[in-house]
Amino acid sequence: ATLSYQGYVSGTKKKSTENAMQQIALLQTEYLSNTGDYFYNTEEAPGAAGPDDALDACTPSTTGGGGSLGSSEEIEAKMFDEGDIITEEIGYWICVASYKGSSFIIVAEKVGDPMDIERCKMAMTGNSNWYRNEHC
Repeated sequence: ATLSYQGYVSGTKKKSTENAMQQIALLQTEYLSNTGDYFYNTEEAPGAAGPDDALDACTPSTTGGGGSLGSSEEIEAKMFDEGDIITEEIGYWICVASYKGSSFIIVAEKVGDPMDIERCKMAMTGNSNWYRNEHC
């Protein structure tokens, strides 16, 4: 019963994260309309050139170095009017990077030890293509 419950909780957290990623994608249209460009986390990697590096487009985090906002906090500040959408309770941190130079990609990584290479990591492009590692 415990394994079944843990699977249920894990699946629910993953689905909540996917829903947050879809909300971010919808808000990108409004952000583009207001600013002339998509929102990207500013201190992140240069983005992804295609599907082969989609999961490594940026590194999700909760807090940044030197007092700066982490990628998840920055998304909440810029796109959700400081709303607490990406919480530790959903179990994933999220970042946004450029994709193929003219679009965006949203990357989510399961909260946990950064040295644990068996964490779920998923990405969604601006045109709703999904990529997941083997741990999802």
